[in-house]
Parts: sequence; C-alpha cells; structure tokens
Amino acid sequence: MDFQGTPLNLTTILVAALAIAAVVMILRKRYDSNLPLLFYFVAVVFTNVSDRSINPFLLYSGLAFAMLLRFEFLNTGFGKIVAFFATSSMCVIIFVFLSEAFGDGSAPF
Repeated sequence: MDFQGTPLNLTTILVAALAIAAVVMILRKRYDSNLPLLFYFVAVVFTNVSDRSINPFLLYSGLAFAMLLRFEFLNTGFGKIVAFFATSSMCVIIFVFLSEAFGDGSAPF
C-alpha cells in the first residue's frame, strides 16, 4: 500500500466516498434518493477527464440499475434484485477506485 497524496488520488478517494454514501442510501432502502445518480454522473465525468478508467460495462450497467431503482412501481422481489445489482456494481467500482488510489495505479478490473 503505497499512498501518494496527489490531487488525482485525493479526487479518486472523494469519488469513492460519494459512492459509499450512495451505497448506504441504497442499503437503507431509500430508492428515491438522487445520490446514486449523482455518483454515477460524477464517476462518468471523472473517468472521462482523468486517466483513471473503469470497465464501461460495469459503469453503465450500474447506472442503468440505479436508474431502474427510481421506478416506484417495482415489485418487492424485483426491487431487491435490482438493488442488489446496483449495490454490488457500486461496491466493485469503490474497490477499483481505491485500488487505483492506494495501489500502484493498475486496476484489477
């Protein structure tokens, strides 16, 4: 674990902290919160302007699940499945961001 306090690493940690707050909102079953969508907006902008990259399939599928959670007419079982996929994609994104910030710069995914 070799942390270097560069502005890029600190910005990466701040984006990961926003993702952690979004995961907490999903785990509390507050599906009408805009925080997950705000995280994905920040993550897409951040990956486009920096050299940090995430698998686009992971990023955009997580965005699709977060947008699908906003529907109020979801069945309880289907809502739990969508929330699971949205939470798991955010957790993988958090892992990738933190491994890039604290590691050697090469992401595992």
